[in-house]
This record gives sequence, C-alpha cells and structure tokens, in this order.
Amino acid sequence: MRSLILFFEFRSGLIRADQFGLLERNLALFCRLIETGYCDKVYCFTYNPDDRRFLAECWADGRLPEEVDVLTPPRWLAGRIGSIIYSLFGPLIHKGVFSDVTVLHTFQVSGSWAGLIGKICFRRPLLFRCGYPLSVRFKQEGKPINYSLARLVERAMVRFSDHVGVTSQTMKAYYTASGTTQKVTVIPNYVDLAAFAQIPSYDKNRPLLFVGRLAEVKNIANLIIACGQLGHPLHIFGDGPLKAELQGLVIKIGADVTFKGVVPNTELAKLHKNYSIYITCSVREGMPKSVVEAMGSGLIVVGTRTDGVLELVEDGVTGHLIDGYDADAIQSGLASALQNFSPEVGRAACRYVSQHYSLEHATEVTASILTRMEST
Repeated sequence: MRSLILFFEFRSGLIRADQFGLLERNLALFCRLIETGYCDKVYCFTYNPDDRRFLAECWADGRLPEEVDVLTPPRWLAGRIGSIIYSLFGPLIHKGVFSDVTVLHTFQVSGSWAGLIGKICFRRPLLFRCGYPLSVRFKQEGKPINYSLARLVERAMVRFSDHVGVTSQTMKAYYTASGTTQKVTVIPNYVDLAAFAQIPSYDKNRPLLFVGRLAEVKNIANLIIACGQLGHPLHIFGDGPLKAELQGLVIKIGADVTFKGVVPNTELAKLHKNYSIYITCSVREGMPKSVVEAMGSGLIVVGTRTDGVLELVEDGVTGHLIDGYDADAIQSGLASALQNFSPEVGRAACRYVSQHYSLEHATEVTASILTRMEST
C-alpha cells in the first residue's frame, strides 16, 4: 500500500482550514492523488486534538474520503508550547504510521521541520512543498530574529529534502540562489476547473470582488479608499484581524463596501458568476490561489505588481496591472480597467489558467515527482 503524510502549517489543522473555508481546496490535490490511484492513504499531520472528531464528521457528510486520515497530538500538547513539542516529537509519537508510510509532503515552510525530522528518523523521502518564503516576509516586516530562524529552516529544508516544490518561477530562483544542488520544480497552485466554471456573462457595473484574509499585507484599507473615491461598490469575502478597523473606515468615508464574511471555497466558486472584476492589491504575494481561481472562472483580474500576479497577468491581455500600492494608484488602475472593460480579457485569463494551472496538471506533476523520489 502506498501512503503519504501531509504536514500542515505549524499550529494549523483541519478545523482551522475549514474555519477559513479552505478545507476542500487545500486537500483537493491529495484527494485527486487517491482518486487517480497514486496512493491509497493520505495522513494529515495536524496540531488540533479535535481534528480526529471533525474528520469523522467530514467522512459522515461525504466531504472527505475515508482514505484521508489524521495524525493529531495528545490533548496535553494542545497549547503553543505543546505545539512546539509536538512539531519536534510528533513523528516519534506516530512512529507506527511513519514506519510504514511511503513518502512525506510538507505544505508550507511553517511546520515543515516536522517533515524533516520524520525523514531523518524513518528514512522516508521528503518533498518540501512550500509557498511564499517566510524569510522574505519577515525581512520585509523588519523582524530580524524571525527572518534568521525562517532562513535557517528554509536552507535546511532545501538542503536535506529529496525534492523541492515551489509555486512560482520567482520562488524557484530564490531557493536555487542559495547554491543548493537540489532540483527545484514549479508545482503550480491549482484551480478545480470543474468547480470554477467560466462565468456566463459580464457587466462592468457589478461590484468588485475581493477574497482574502483581512490583514495588513493585503492592503485593503487603500482598496476601500480607492473604491470610495471611484464610487464603485466592493464586496469583500474573508476575515482577519483588521475587520473591525476596516469596517470603521468604510463608515467614516461612506464607501459602498459590503463585508460578506467567510464562505467555503466550494460555495465561492458558485458566487463568481455574480461578479466580473476581481481586485487584488497586496504589497507582496507568492502565487495567490484566489487570483488563480478568479482567472479560472474568467473574472477580469486587476492587481498590483507582486511577484505572483506578474507571473499570472499579462497587462491588457489576461488582466490589468496597477502601478503602485497607494489609494490613488489603485483608483487609477481600477478606473483604467473599467474604461477598457473587455470580456475577452476574462476569457483569455480562463484559457491561460486552464492550460497551466488546472488541478489535473498539478496532480500529474506532483505524482511524477513523488514517484521519482521513491525510486532514488
């Protein structure tokens, strides 16, 4: 029997993913690996003792197949200190599973060291799959200690993993610049095209759509101000630490902004048809999944020039780029996109994502890497 352990982010798990509406999205590739016959079992290494109970509910509701299982900490390791201990000794706690598993697969840099410990202790091949580098984030945030620790983890993971999977060419260049001889492969963030179908019609007067965490890096305050200046409605899906502050800003300036809260990713796919333009104005992004999904639905993406958006969007062809990050720049970019509104831009985006960012393609690339790792 071929099996895989997926290491969730540090202090994360199934329940937390579901709270952000991302459970099915995050596990879609691994469920597809099961469906296509690559593996018979996927174990999720998570940090919430209650994930076992929650998974049983998911089985009963048909949300996840019974081939997806979970490895959780004992309840006395549920706190922050306990999570640190579990990330270091969890592979030994679950040694029965680790001894028999075929391959190990991380999800992000955060928490990836548990996978490396599992590889060292049980001599199993490890795919270091990661998103945006934590070290870059901490450096930009001016956190030197966090940066040093994150860089140490990243270097160790790249050095000792059997393979490295990144989500963009920019991240590939970042990780190979350290001089590693490891082969680094771009495994694209994916969209389930069966769920995110091409929207049937376009109307530039529909509200703008934003989906994401309400955090400083997403630059939502400037987006709200820009929409207020432009007089165009905006719908925001998501939650986060800045929600109350942003709601206060909307009231203060009288912008036409509606906070829609968190909806499951599967429901979000159905809501795309109510919009025509998707806006992202982050100050940094790796390869944003919400943008890939928006393009997969044929929405017209308007975005700031972050690394991931620059790889996805060809200005005026598969979307529109914003020159700057402040409210005036965002307003100008949105005004230009509305003035040059063309459904063909959305359709071109849909074709591009269908060719390069489908769930099927990401599954094939991942299965090929894992198969090669087994034979080395």
